[in-house]
This record gives sequence, structure tokens and C-alpha cells, in this order.
Amino acid sequence: MSQKTFLTKLLVPVDGSRSSIMAEETAAAIAKKTGASVTVLHAKQELEDGYDHQQFPPIPRVDAYEKVSDSASSDFRQFSELQNIIERQAERIVNNALALFSEVGVKTDSVIKMGDPAENILEYSKKDFDLTVMGACGENEKDACTLGSVTKKIMLHTKCPTLIVKEVTFLSNLLVCVDGSDHAVNALNYATNLAQKMGGKITLLNVQDHRIRKVSPKTAEELGNRIISKSLETIKKEKLQVNEKVEFGVPSNVIVEVAEKEKYDLIVLGNRGLGTVTRFLLGSVSDDVAHKAKCSVLIAR
Repeated sequence: MSQKTFLTKLLVPVDGSRSSIMAEETAAAIAKKTGASVTVLHAKQELEDGYDHQQFPPIPRVDAYEKVSDSASSDFRQFSELQNIIERQAERIVNNALALFSEVGVKTDSVIKMGDPAENILEYSKKDFDLTVMGACGENEKDACTLGSVTKKIMLHTKCPTLIVKEVTFLSNLLVCVDGSDHAVNALNYATNLAQKMGGKITLLNVQDHRIRKVSPKTAEELGNRIISKSLETIKKEKLQVNEKVEFGVPSNVIVEVAEKEKYDLIVLGNRGLGTVTRFLLGSVSDDVAHKAKCSVLIAR
């Protein structure tokens, strides 16, 4: 991946939540360092789709030539008022995000789409974006480290590299998971470019299955070191501070534990691993790490 063309366009879905604002701040830091432009996307549900019939009266269905009753007219006005509230809220969310990016001199544009948020984000991410930066959860979900329903759908089905933000980070200390697969090589190349742009450092982590170690500790260690060495060959021409680490255990658990214990800003891994049984479009290790990690996670496609 050419340094000159790396990270030129970022897609940042926003919904006004605390998690979304953390994603905006992280995207702003990346854009400022890389010179990337940002597209702010807000996708709002149609009122009729999310209409609470317990709280509000039914939406009137009136023929254009039929005289509208006072009751139906009142209901229609209430419905229109609710639509206006949603429109104003959408504009406020987008304008607040644009103001944040403007403060750091990032070039931005914005779009407001109507309909299912996940479907809109997935569709819009096909427009030649280099990275989607989004919060881990939405406005109705409280735990910033727990993946929300929209983020889960994006993570499973997008073809665009995706940074799931769980805390504001400037990406100075990256944990890059390698297992010898092509997906891991892609993730390593992406992480290398990102670390160089952000002025950060990376640690290569390989986790060998604890069952192999039980059979032959020496073989497990040799396999891990071989994968690390092969990974280093991939980036040997890059001027970058690189640390190495081989661990043993259940890969997803070990990755999360290492990241938390050693306070990494970001975990970077491929969407599928070597020999993993894929869960929809995502490898089980990537899936588990994205759900369990307390720090931000980047899944490179």
C-alpha cells in the first residue's frame, strides 16, 4: 500500500452518542495526521418504522378527497411535529460533528440518509473509503465497550477496513496480531502504514494454541517465532519501532489480556485467521476480540 495514497478518505457514522463522539475525536486525530478528508454520515430511522404506538396515536391514513376529522387532523399535526423534531435532531448531530472536524482543520462533507442505519452505512462505505471509524455502540446503549447492534452488522458484513472506537485514542501504541495467514499480512501492512502516519510503534503478537504447547513446548515456541520472523520480513524496509511477543493460550482471550495489561491503544487484526471457522464474514478470533476488548479494535479487510 503506497504511503502517498494511504488513508485519503474516512467515513465517520455519527448518532450523537458518547461512543460516536469518541469516534469523531479519533477520526479527527487520524485525518489531521494523514491529511484525509472525512465524510460524516448520519442515518436516521423513518418515523413510521420506529413509531411507538403505545406512546403516540396511530398515523392517520386519509384519502386526499376525504374530509379530515378534527381527531385525524390533530394526529397528523402531532406526527408532523415529531418528524420535524427528528429532522432538527439529525441536523444538530451532523453540525456538531462538522464543528469538531472544522476545529482541527479537517476537510469534511456530510450526508443524512433515511432508513436503517446499518444498511445505509454498509451501502455508503462502498464508495471508495479507506477506513470507517465508528463507535462501538449507539445512543441507546450504555456500555461504550460493548458492541451495539449496528456496529455488529457493520463488522460482519462490510468490505471496508473498520476501526471500532471504544475509547479516544491517538494510535501511538498498536498491538498487531499475526498468525501467518494472508489476512494477517494485510492487517500488518495496514498497521505499519497507520503507525508511520501517526508516529506510533507496533508490537507483533502471535498466540500459539495451548494444546500444542502441552504436546511440545519447544515446537509451539518455534512456530510462534517463525511466524513473527516471517512477519518482520514483510516490513523490514520500513523505519518503524517494532516489538515482538509470542504467547500461549486461547488466542482471543490472550490478545485481549495482553492489550489490557500492557495498555495498547489499538488492536489490529485481519478479518479471518489461518484455519479458523468463519462466522459469517468474520473469523471467530476477530469476532471475539472485537466483542471482548476494552481498547479500540481495527479489523483490516
